Amino acid sequence: MSLGLPGHLVQQTLARALARAAHWFALTCLMAAAVSGSILSLNRSPELWITIVVVVAMGALLVLFTRHRRIALAVAYLIVGTLGVYVFTLTVLGVPDVFPTSNMYLAALPKMALVMVGGAGSTALGGVLWSTAAFLLAEAAAFLAILGTTVPYRTDLFTLSTYLVLVGAMVLAGIDRRVSNAAQPAVHRAVQEGANRQLRDALDTRAIALLNDTTVAQLVDLSLAEPGALSPGLRASLNYTLTTLHDTNWLTDIDARSSTAPQPTVTAQPTASDDWHASAVYTAIRRCRDRGLTIEVTGDRDALARLDAGSDRDVGLAVQQCLVNVILHAGIASAEVAIESDLTTISLLITDAGRGFTESESASDRLGLRQSVRRRIEQLGGSVLIWSRPGAGTSVRLTVPAAQEQNVPVSGRPTP
Repeated sequence: MSLGLPGHLVQQTLARALARAAHWFALTCLMAAAVSGSILSLNRSPELWITIVVVVAMGALLVLFTRHRRIALAVAYLIVGTLGVYVFTLTVLGVPDVFPTSNMYLAALPKMALVMVGGAGSTALGGVLWSTAAFLLAEAAAFLAILGTTVPYRTDLFTLSTYLVLVGAMVLAGIDRRVSNAAQPAVHRAVQEGANRQLRDALDTRAIALLNDTTVAQLVDLSLAEPGALSPGLRASLNYTLTTLHDTNWLTDIDARSSTAPQPTVTAQPTASDDWHASAVYTAIRRCRDRGLTIEVTGDRDALARLDAGSDRDVGLAVQQCLVNVILHAGIASAEVAIESDLTTISLLITDAGRGFTESESASDRLGLRQSVRRRIEQLGGSVLIWSRPGAGTSVRLTVPAAQEQNVPVSGRPTP
């Protein structure tokens, strides 16, 4: 029973709960003994006032022990409780013609309260030892007291039942602690394996996407190129790919390069135009224009400034893949990129009037759409919608979350 708590808190919490329950039970028994002694003192035997003093002393020491759980106080409670059981049993059973035998519930009340000291054990074994010592001392004190009276001795089933129930609870709690402690490493391993699996999946996704952005795209370009010298745009694209793959940490270095690419020198305050030219979407469009694609950009270009560095990079690479698909598959040399935004999202619509395709039939060989576009955008918490039909062109809508417009810095100052 872990109660939904972390493993290192379960044992301590259960031990405190068990100790609190045992102490409240003991205090209830002592209160009942004090009330019963008071009634008997008023009605039958005035000398029973001594039982009230003994019970109050046990209760005071128990309260002190509850507040400060120390071994010295536990030992003091055992000593005072043993003397209290002896005096209480001798005085109560010594009243003439009241109790026919010794196994009466009233006589068992201080003994049950004494047995409850075992509930304060910090471990199951410690609690059982404390409770056993209290049970033996209580029974010994009661037996000696009964010898001084005329009441015959009978086995006290009340105290015995209380002892067995308390020991059983502590043993079960100890077993549960062991099971919980044994299960904790397995739980931690499962959590760690799940986290590692997610990291591997994310790395695989980025690796496949970047491989498609670079090597696969360049191989397709080379296969479609006319015989002879390479065009300047294709040569520049090949140089970029070779530089990317040459780096040792190419998966991370490409991010750093994208975010730290040379920017135009700005001498005045930054403007919306500067934000547009610094975006990864602009870089993607420029690269595809270098490869001969005519691209018209419309809409709210300034909205791209609301993307953080990681989202800006991934959106730019996704747009680049969409435009590369136009170059490779559309059979047309023009496309349009429309940028829209609202309070929480930014959308980019890439359209062409090329030959189109049927996504359900072409998805198996459209690695770029699956990895470089769809999975890349979905990892940002966005969505991808594709409309295409053979002979009717293709439209791809990328939607990603973005910072709210009123919190976005514009021209170096917060938007009023």
